[in-house]
Amino acid sequence: MLVIAALIPIDGSPTTAAARVAAGLDAAARAIAIARGEQPGASSAASAAIETSSTVTYIGYPSGPASPGETVEIPVALRNRDIVTWPATGEEAVKLSYHVYDAAGHVVAWDGLRSTLREDLPSGGGDVISMIVAAPALTGTYTVKPDLVRDGRGWFSTGGAAPGSFALKVTTDLDAGYGTTTAPAAIVPGGEVPVEVHVTNTGLKSWSAAGDTPVRLGYHWLDGKGNAVVWDGARVPLSRDVAPGREMKFNLSVRAPEHDGDYLLVWDMVQDGGVGWFSGHAVPTKTEVVAVWRDGVTFYGKGWGHGIGLSQWGAQGWAEGAVGPRLTGEQIVAKYFPGARLSSQPMTQPFRVLLSAPSTGCVGNTIGSVARMQSEGGMRLVNNADPSVVYAETAPNEPLRFWNDGGSLVVRNEWSRETVFSAPDTLMLVPKQFWDPIYIDQKGLGYRGNLQVGLREEGNLRVVNFVSSDDYMKGALPGEMPSHWEFEALRAQAIAARTYAAWRQSTAGDRTWDVRDDTADQCYGGHGFESARTSAAVDATASLILTYDGKPIRALYSSASGGISENVGCVLEAQRVGDTWECAQGWPYLQVTEDPAETAAYDKRGGMPHTLWSKWFSSAEIRKQIIEDYGIDIGSLISMEFNESPGGRPISVRVRGTGAAVDLKGDRFLRTTLGMKSTLVSTTPF
Repeated sequence: MLVIAALIPIDGSPTTAAARVAAGLDAAARAIAIARGEQPGASSAASAAIETSSTVTYIGYPSGPASPGETVEIPVALRNRDIVTWPATGEEAVKLSYHVYDAAGHVVAWDGLRSTLREDLPSGGGDVISMIVAAPALTGTYTVKPDLVRDGRGWFSTGGAAPGSFALKVTTDLDAGYGTTTAPAAIVPGGEVPVEVHVTNTGLKSWSAAGDTPVRLGYHWLDGKGNAVVWDGARVPLSRDVAPGREMKFNLSVRAPEHDGDYLLVWDMVQDGGVGWFSGHAVPTKTEVVAVWRDGVTFYGKGWGHGIGLSQWGAQGWAEGAVGPRLTGEQIVAKYFPGARLSSQPMTQPFRVLLSAPSTGCVGNTIGSVARMQSEGGMRLVNNADPSVVYAETAPNEPLRFWNDGGSLVVRNEWSRETVFSAPDTLMLVPKQFWDPIYIDQKGLGYRGNLQVGLREEGNLRVVNFVSSDDYMKGALPGEMPSHWEFEALRAQAIAARTYAAWRQSTAGDRTWDVRDDTADQCYGGHGFESARTSAAVDATASLILTYDGKPIRALYSSASGGISENVGCVLEAQRVGDTWECAQGWPYLQVTEDPAETAAYDKRGGMPHTLWSKWFSSAEIRKQIIEDYGIDIGSLISMEFNESPGGRPISVRVRGTGAAVDLKGDRFLRTTLGMKSTLVSTTPF
């Protein structure tokens, strides 16, 4: 059956193409204005809205919802902005068709039905065409994109003419939209857990809570092949009648299947004494994959690191053109920090890099209570507050030894065995030739710039390297990204790493240092890490940083995000709200971004190694780790539930046992407590 939607009146509905040439502009203008919620008389704003470089403008008007599988006619106003006439008949005939997408953006129907033009449409002409649309077979809200086509030659959109877009609701009297649930990601066989389910009445009639045909929520368990294991799960009644558009929250107890395996938990509304299961009447269900295993949990993961900001493997992929044109370093950082601005770093004080305990320089060595230092061109030991006060000068490669002696900093010349300083003070060690690094035996590395030596708690030394921004980067970049990687990836990393250090410096407050030389900040090895290629990348990005509102951003990066970056508010800055965790606002220069270049990236050793991985934990080990890290004994493990972010990472992990249930911050539990490579995990394979 055809349902004819109300047509748009166009100034007396001219009947010839010649007359429609004059009427077309006004028709399209008014169509766009009404679609945007403007008054029909707002012609000036509407006219401005259609000034576009596209060769065609569309706007469609569904008169209301359609039934599943029904064929409807929807008036679509279009205008020929091409330089040629579009023929309505013949071998080169232009026809109106469409593409259909579901709410997740997936294509439901690409090659829609064809609708013919009423007459040839000349350049500049406008018309309203009754577009015949076959509604999808399942209920839901879809996006219909009108697109002109010449059969045998292709779609106008492939030639750069953007298709139109409008929403089409497909529904029936009884329809349901399933929202969030607290279903477990993993559960023991036969385990029983409470679950909260949100469902909205998206149909045309109310759901009755009582009477002869009450509506209820039920569930099915299916195995991996789609066969029913438990078809008629517990049915939960409504607490009240639910009108169209209203939501109902259900609380029910769900019992797992009795045997190990991966199962599908399917939520389905049902009308007793009426239509039965909604899924039998074109209403989609909500399906969740649940791992049912007796002795532990296998976590399947993607990526390595926190997944916020720049992906280093992603940068490599974009730089080598793994999924498209090769990108420059500037273009790469723009992908990962879309709200930031590329700026030139102003003249700043030198970066202050903490080299002493607990930092390791990412080489396993640190400075405790003793340090021995020397420089090829000799050194000058001066007062930290007044450099004109000189305590000692050394010859080339003549070492000085520093240690803490009962609260006094003692310095001895290792050649003469003379004590050149002893007092509870802070000193600065300066190379006589500014280009010479100072070598520290305890680190096994040399450092450009000056070294500040003082005392800290527990009898240790505090050694801080004062170094210029770009010299710092030359010693940090090789520790963060392999020097053989694509040059533009190295440039992107240099911009991000320099920005991060600048942000740390701008937020240092009363700290006596800006960054540490290990993975707590950035892996800095000074002159000992430098390579010609990475130094060239630093020079090629000299002073470039990313800013937001005129300030350096917190330019985080990790090895691999798993193909999608995350909102920091859902990971590192997730906040406790009541008895669970929720996403905080996050940072305005970041957003959740898919990263296809990461999984396609490669280097001389092979493909990106962090695409997929898995790690198994016994139930006893999970219980033990929760006791050690949180002081709570959950007893025997029953279930585990992921409270997921929009990017697919657990904001929190809800672990239920026979003794207690806990809701643990996702990043801490997964990466710190269990030691997993990332938080992009699932209990079933991706």
